[in-house]
Amino acid sequence: MPVTSLDESLLTDDHHREITVCLDDVKSIISADGVTRAALDKVKARLLKLSERTDLFSFDRFPVRGEHDGEHSTIYQLAEDNDHSFALFAVSELAGNMSPPHDHTTWAVITGIEGEELNKFYERLDDGSTAGHAQVQETTQSTVSAGTGVALMPDDIHSIHCVTDRPTLNFHLYGRSIAHLPERKMFNLKDGTYKVFPAQPNIVLA
Repeated sequence: MPVTSLDESLLTDDHHREITVCLDDVKSIISADGVTRAALDKVKARLLKLSERTDLFSFDRFPVRGEHDGEHSTIYQLAEDNDHSFALFAVSELAGNMSPPHDHTTWAVITGIEGEELNKFYERLDDGSTAGHAQVQETTQSTVSAGTGVALMPDDIHSIHCVTDRPTLNFHLYGRSIAHLPERKMFNLKDGTYKVFPAQPNIVLA
């Protein structure tokens, strides 16, 4: 999926330096520990430190762009390796933005910078033996805001809901870029079905 380029980058030398140091630390964690819940907790802690740099990352600097008002969100690509791994995004949202229950097929960590984003988590009850069908039920909820975050293994299922009037900005870090995840599933709880979750069209190269 193509990523939109801006006429001028939003990232300064300070941005690049802090992002690079953070991702180097994350890569060291994953290299040493593998992809486990304990490792992702360490990744979340490291990303939360980057989230504290509100002098560099704020909704004012990374707003929902005018062409995305109808979708209520803009995804800014901050970094991504050549093989599309270790992809970091700043995601800005307005009230009304939401995603249906979905998996990622890669690990993911979300940390809050500004505002509040409700994350709902789900458990899949069936054995996955029938293509296109899935029994999924909600288990827990967690609000991502400044100083908090969530970590997801590749098969974990969650949905996102931006329900407050205050704009929201979060970091989303993925083991592989969301622009290159063709097998993500989007679940319909009411119908007991799923289909491939289309790639997000609102990605902007910051």
